[in-house]
Amino acid sequence: MSWQRQALARAARGPGAWGAAWAQAAALRQDGAPFSSAAAAGAAAAAAAAAAAAPPGGAGLRWVFLGPPGVGKGTYASRIAAALGVPHIAAGDLVRAEIKSGSALGHQMQQIVSQGQLLPDDVIIATLAARLDAGAAAGERGFILDGFPRTVPQAQQLARVARVGLALNLGLRHEVLVEKCCGRRLCTHCGRNYNVADIFLPAAGGRSEIVMPPLSPPPECAPHLEVRDDDTPEVVARRLAVYASGAAPVEAYYRDAGLLLDFEITGGIPETMPRLMAALEPHIKAAAAAERGAGARGGAREQPQAAVAGG
Repeated sequence: MSWQRQALARAARGPGAWGAAWAQAAALRQDGAPFSSAAAAGAAAAAAAAAAAAPPGGAGLRWVFLGPPGVGKGTYASRIAAALGVPHIAAGDLVRAEIKSGSALGHQMQQIVSQGQLLPDDVIIATLAARLDAGAAAGERGFILDGFPRTVPQAQQLARVARVGLALNLGLRHEVLVEKCCGRRLCTHCGRNYNVADIFLPAAGGRSEIVMPPLSPPPECAPHLEVRDDDTPEVVARRLAVYASGAAPVEAYYRDAGLLLDFEITGGIPETMPRLMAALEPHIKAAAAAERGAGARGGAREQPQAAVAGG
């Protein structure tokens, strides 16, 4: 057994943030391929630093993940949240869960959505605020949010209910986004998501080479794969254009607040996770220091931040 796998096995048995962080960052290869020694070593170092900086509960991390459709916000948000011991909150999942619950708010949402209209910002914020309050009552000390905010008014409303500490802006070349979106497949039998796109783009215009192998389904899922009706090149291109028109002001809002971190994705998950963990390390340490400072002041609850004026 290699040293990487031995360390992973020890970490999985160990308590606390170290076990979770190492297991998450070291288990980068999901397809059974051999570990890359360099990648695993980088992951281990990043995860060790993260675990040392972050006490159990996530050290009050309150982050939002931005990026266009198909960039992998949910994928990276869920993996990093698991590594750091904070919940991953997807705005779309909250809405679907509220509708499914049959609550008065869920009924109101269903009526709006069934008419083909977008949910008002205050409805989404109310749902998110309730989730954050429930999490705080349960002892959660942070969150990673994806799918929200998408506009400056949403970002301003979010600032009134939670003090965001970082806005991670994930980027990927346009042509890769289109190919990735068109390669998405859902297994209607088990519910898992796959991607059949096999992407290679040489370096061009000062941008790095991009290599993204497919996330292929196992044989038992192959007969049950389904393509979303809107995952066509034309529709995807329109979705990306709509996103781009609204994204720039949100990015500027967080950049003006000193909270934006741009991160360009140039490879698959195994290659990206160590780089991303290393890029996030200073922010993990900063959040941990802030949490320790709050504890030293008597554990007073940190107040939501004032909304930054934006247009």
